[in-house]
Amino acid sequence: MLKRIISGAVLIVIITVLIILGGIPFGAFMLVASLVSVYELSRACRVHGQSKSLNSQYTNIADLGDVNATQTAKKEPVCNVLEVVAYITTIALYALITCYSGILSKAQGSDSALGITSRLSSGDAILGLMVLFILVILGIYVVTYPKYDIRQVMSIIFIEFYAPLMVSFIYRLRVEGGNTSIGMVLAFLVIITASGSDMSAYFVGVNLGKHRLAPVLSPKKSVEGSVGGVLGAALLNTVFALALCAFDVLELKFIWIFAIIGAVGSIISQIGDLAASAIKRSFDIKDYGNIIPGHGGAMDRLDSILVVAPIIYIMIELLK
Repeated sequence: MLKRIISGAVLIVIITVLIILGGIPFGAFMLVASLVSVYELSRACRVHGQSKSLNSQYTNIADLGDVNATQTAKKEPVCNVLEVVAYITTIALYALITCYSGILSKAQGSDSALGITSRLSSGDAILGLMVLFILVILGIYVVTYPKYDIRQVMSIIFIEFYAPLMVSFIYRLRVEGGNTSIGMVLAFLVIITASGSDMSAYFVGVNLGKHRLAPVLSPKKSVEGSVGGVLGAALLNTVFALALCAFDVLELKFIWIFAIIGAVGSIISQIGDLAASAIKRSFDIKDYGNIIPGHGGAMDRLDSILVVAPIIYIMIELLK
């Protein structure tokens, strides 16, 4: 527990400093986190270093989560081309966000590059990148057939959308606010919503929890804890908004906007947490990795944040 508290505190300090700095330092950190997430999920979903010949013992989708079905599998020590494409796409994703935020395009971009960005929105560019990613993965599957199992192909597509794309919305919230305090506030809002929900749900669940929320998937989570998480996140976001209004950072209307975001974000956060747990249970693993002492892997910390970030991005655009 002491190791968990210390590493958690250090991580909070690092993230806080990087959010304040914004720009390239924060983008580099989020890129590394996304790349590590791709690696952890690729290992968990039996994509890393394996080809169809190594997965031939799987007879149905349920076997993917059967540890006995993989005892005879001999893993290769290196990643495969599916992973490589996912890593390259992740790097390209952050490069696009950086370019469109103006961090690099204004300082180093050419006139032609600026011309392209003026004709294509950042959302269109990212969508185009993800479509290209799918087409490349399908092309590899066809050209190398039958080297890769179709479940590996589907898994790597899911992984790219699930981790890097959704995580990148934190970076988008920060840099699209420019050098103003708004981008910083919105990035912190993601962390406060997800963390506030987790902490509130935990304390309410421990003290008042009686009815199991998901008895098979997560026996310790309770309905009372879930409700406490929603109310707690809404309250914390309200306090956050009040503090910002007091310093004239935000208008008063953002008090109720932040409260709604807290409640909705908490529900989404809990779904993300349970979904990540379901993936781990399906593949019979305890943690996605061990990169963070006492906490596990990057995905063990990002599981709720990565689903909250795009929801907050969308809600801010709709409610502001």
